[in-house]
Amino acid sequence: MLPRILERAISFYLEANIFYLILLLPVVEGAQTEREGDMNVRFLSKIRTGLAVTAISLCGIITLTIDSGCASSGNSEGGGGSSAGSSAGSSAGSSSGGGGGGNVTCSGADTVCFSNGQAQGLMTGWGWVALGKLDSITDPVCDTGAITKDAPCTTSTMWNSPSALCVSGVIPALPASPVQQDYDDNWGIQIGVNTSEPPAENGGSTLGKSYQYITYNVDGSPTNGLRGEIHVKGQPEATTYCTTITPGQKFALSLFNTKCWGDPSTVALTDADIPNIDKVGIQVSSTSTEIKVNNLCLHSVVFGN
Repeated sequence: MLPRILERAISFYLEANIFYLILLLPVVEGAQTEREGDMNVRFLSKIRTGLAVTAISLCGIITLTIDSGCASSGNSEGGGGSSAGSSAGSSAGSSSGGGGGGNVTCSGADTVCFSNGQAQGLMTGWGWVALGKLDSITDPVCDTGAITKDAPCTTSTMWNSPSALCVSGVIPALPASPVQQDYDDNWGIQIGVNTSEPPAENGGSTLGKSYQYITYNVDGSPTNGLRGEIHVKGQPEATTYCTTITPGQKFALSLFNTKCWGDPSTVALTDADIPNIDKVGIQVSSTSTEIKVNNLCLHSVVFGN
């Protein structure tokens, strides 16, 4: 028969280890869940932090450290991004980078790329998203909630990539016989970027150079039927120049016009307009069928002669 003092020591040892295992299991489970998808990284990081603090406060001597799986983190903040609008309407909003991750190095003086929501290289403005009243965006979100036509993000846009401007959402089908109001309420979804911070309309700079061609480097879905969108400083917010594009191919800037097709009333982008460009983007436009936009990402924009 064991001495009573030894029994108490063994009992204390077993209770302490069982408590440690109970405390550790949720943390390990959280780390495993993180590997199931990058979309949960920020949420799981908060869970792990809370559990580690709990462990320290309860036990005093237990310290739990779990790697978040991110190589680096960051959160750039700024404002002033407003959408270039569309052929059917316009939507204003400010946006700030918040995707985390490393910095991006642009290659070439005529290239625009992105780092945590802000343009790098030829442009330095913030990225933004815009949409029609009936359209919906599930990603990105604003730090204050979902982004809608009536509630654009004016604080910090939470991009899911540190090196691209990506969007997911749904564009409903237009009615069988659409009228102008249908297009006004459901024109589609845009991703765009301002040429500078602050925006040119608020004292910032425009493109400032003359070019003949533009290339949009895009992936995700859909990539068919995309429109390239351009806005010129001093012109009405709803006046944009557009043309149908193919990702990765260069298109003459002279193809951009206010109707996106060869309508007799169209106004083409001129050589004199190009240095005054203040917003550039892409648009998924509404059609007779519903469109699911799935992680459509603008990685870079390249100008050339």
